[in-house]
Amino acid sequence: MTNTTYRAYIRCSTKQQSYDSQMRRLNEFLKKEPEINLPIENIVSEKRTGKNQDRPLFKKLVAELLEQEAKGNHQCLILVELSRFGRSYDQTKKTWNELTSAGVDIVVTSFDILDTRKKSINPIATCLSDIVFSILNYLTAQELAEKEERTQNGREAAKAKGVKMGRKELTFDDLPKEFIEVIKRANGTESKTALMDTVNGMLSRKKKKPISRGTFYNYLKIYYNSKA
Repeated sequence: MTNTTYRAYIRCSTKQQSYDSQMRRLNEFLKKEPEINLPIENIVSEKRTGKNQDRPLFKKLVAELLEQEAKGNHQCLILVELSRFGRSYDQTKKTWNELTSAGVDIVVTSFDILDTRKKSINPIATCLSDIVFSILNYLTAQELAEKEERTQNGREAAKAKGVKMGRKELTFDDLPKEFIEVIKRANGTESKTALMDTVNGMLSRKKKKPISRGTFYNYLKIYYNSKA
């Protein structure tokens, strides 16, 4: 049996989402295939949107798969969903073809038929796999397009009702009391950097998050505008 290096890729679209569900499904798959050796360091996880390929860890993984396959070290990539590959029809198809053409096997655990390891066993299964891949890839891309359209329609409907989009505009009442305290005590000789350091020192002592220079300047603008 050919020695194969297995790798897995799991992805969440936002930082708020958890990998737990994908890891659980991955482990369930591995229990069914005890011959697969998948060390934890070979599981690549990334919190990036699948709308484009601007995913550093995914790009690095693809490059490593191709490099190792070219050296004669057979590789197999495991995904729990085809959508983890991405949500762009063309990009997903391009990457899939790039990897499989190089000899890298791909297994999508949520669809048994999407398993290129079986290509040499059953030619018919390979044909069906190609068809299923194309359909699922298309549906994944369509799902994203429809979601974006619903989001855009929701924004337009909200705007029509007078709802302001984006971040809430800050007012004097939103300024941290530590900032106000420091600025009130200022005698006009301190530099802005010194004032900001004093504010951040107070915030740190109270175990609060320090503010950036841009935020400090924005607070200053709000403070003095409120006094005008």
